Amino acid sequence: MTDMKALFRFPGERKIALVDCPIPSPTKNAILVRTSYSLISPGTEFSQVKQTTASLLHKAWQRPDLVALTLRTLGSEGASRTLDRVNNRLNQPLPMGYCGSGVIHATGENADGFSVGQRVAIAGMGHANHAEWNTVPINLACPIPETVSDQKAAFTTLYALALHAMRQGETAIGDRIAIIGAGLIGQLVGEVARVAGAHVEIIEPDAFRRNSALQNGAHACFATSSDATANTFDAVYICAPAKGANRQIDAATRLCRDRALIVCTGDVAINAERPPLYAKEITIRQVRSYGPGRYDPGYEELGQDYPIGHVRWTIKRNMQAALHLMADGRLDPSPLITSEIAFTDIADHFAKGPGPDHLACIVRYDTASSQPAEQKPTKKTPIPSNVAIKLGLIGAGNYFGGNLLPVLNKREDIDIVSCCSQNGISAMALARKVPSAQAISSAQDVINDPHVNSIMITTRHDSHAELAAMALMAGKNIWLEKPIAVDHAGLEVFRDQNARTTGNSIFMLGHNRRYTPMSAALRASLPDGAKHFRYRVRFSPLPANHWLYHPGQGGRTLGEISHFIDLIQSLIGRDITEITCNWLDRKIGDSIWQLRFADGSTGEISYLLTNRRCAKEILEINAPGFDAKITGWRKLQINGRTVMRNWFGQDKGQKAAIDAFADAITSGSSHPLTPSLTDEITLMARILKAANS
Repeated sequence: MTDMKALFRFPGERKIALVDCPIPSPTKNAILVRTSYSLISPGTEFSQVKQTTASLLHKAWQRPDLVALTLRTLGSEGASRTLDRVNNRLNQPLPMGYCGSGVIHATGENADGFSVGQRVAIAGMGHANHAEWNTVPINLACPIPETVSDQKAAFTTLYALALHAMRQGETAIGDRIAIIGAGLIGQLVGEVARVAGAHVEIIEPDAFRRNSALQNGAHACFATSSDATANTFDAVYICAPAKGANRQIDAATRLCRDRALIVCTGDVAINAERPPLYAKEITIRQVRSYGPGRYDPGYEELGQDYPIGHVRWTIKRNMQAALHLMADGRLDPSPLITSEIAFTDIADHFAKGPGPDHLACIVRYDTASSQPAEQKPTKKTPIPSNVAIKLGLIGAGNYFGGNLLPVLNKREDIDIVSCCSQNGISAMALARKVPSAQAISSAQDVINDPHVNSIMITTRHDSHAELAAMALMAGKNIWLEKPIAVDHAGLEVFRDQNARTTGNSIFMLGHNRRYTPMSAALRASLPDGAKHFRYRVRFSPLPANHWLYHPGQGGRTLGEISHFIDLIQSLIGRDITEITCNWLDRKIGDSIWQLRFADGSTGEISYLLTNRRCAKEILEINAPGFDAKITGWRKLQINGRTVMRNWFGQDKGQKAAIDAFADAITSGSSHPLTPSLTDEITLMARILKAANS
């Protein structure tokens, strides 16, 4: 697999660096672009560099919410697990850049309107990176007109931001507008406003930037807002950071006429005196990136466009408008380019910091420096018995890095050979920590690797069944994180492959709770006969745009519920005869699940959202003359007596489960507690049926 160079921030190491990482593979809603030029946005990106190189104390001061979350994790899960999670997040590299241009090398199956060899402008943090190759969603890329150069097209993203700002400010022909801050964004907003027919005045303390604004068509420039005429502007655009004592809202309010608008396009703290805002009935608006669609997973990741009759100016339409205006010659970013550097010099450029006369820096790429490797077809790989475990990882996200990797690293008989992640970044980060691992971007390459005899899959849920079926066909041992599938179609693909497989591969689903020491102690103490299980599970809210809520992922409940059903079944040791689900709020995930077993036992799982600080899981078991309770996987009580306690954190069984998986591979036979693959498929089919999925 051919690597590429890309620029990353490393918060844990407090540095930025140009490093090797795998060339990403396009998803079905994306294109693979060989970068020709990228543009450094000085305000945003140098601020990111400053945050990255700041001390841990300074980072904590900036993000008290993350500090509070870390402290809560410390209280519930203990110091060791919390340290693993913190280190995993701090060591996760973050790509830099969000605007550029290049040539399409490959297209996903849904990338209609794009073709190999086509020049495109690309946008989006995490997509249009400072990297030799980028995978870009179809709604964040636009074909470049023939008359627009690649250098100019690299400005498309920032022009789209300026156009979105204009729409937020409702600026039209003849309007008088003021722009506070004449950095790159302020210059572009001023140029777009002038093209729209507005009268533009600039407020900027730096003489070089004032002069650039005048050369770019501004009608007047002032060093301070007090030099400009008060009460005369239809809109004021704040394009400069404004925090603490730097109260730009007050300055903008002075400039506004009655019922004018203030548009915040920079990092502006909304703090101001109320009386002048009230007296003029000022409207304050915020610019959120380049237009509607940003931060919407359906728009960005799934390629779902907004109907033009409902949303006229999306990100892509703003980008198209900017390119057309450049093609007509009405927008020209050339006067704003103050430097051009080779991509190989980009890390040094950031290390030096922004110069006083710095506006736009164009980054030039050597387009012949790297080429993607061709994928090879899957070949069945025989698995030798009684050898060291050669592990390939598919998926290297936060759960894997914080919970599974520390366990794998402690086993001398497990050798991590290769790893991949969706965009290659998490895989690259893991390879930096595990010298034996090769970072690649293709799951197929991991499965095809003849040096790999076992696969661990910890990707997003919608890919589990397909990837596991591929690994099973290749004759690999498989650890698959739950759920086994999120719909009946995916489950049938896996069921069919299992029926066709004649090998003796070891398969384990990541139902780790059945392997915990507490589960073992409880299992040994349970009386014969029917028992009743009450499992109280309380989950914390996730951000509305979290991937678990994306269409096709099945939702949070289907992603977790098999954990708790599996534990109860493992404790009873009898077949399930009935599963029912009562949805209280399906969108959030609130639900009540009821179970019946062949021996007459019953179970109830309440899976509900909570905001209270309480144990996530409480399991109570009752039978004639018997009761037991597990609280937060820290305490086990049987008949009123505490028989086991974890003083320094939770033990949910990840270590014991991985030990069982590794020992099964070494011995060639599954662990006695591990259900068969057929049983796991059957259980998930019943869960999907009960959930009406």
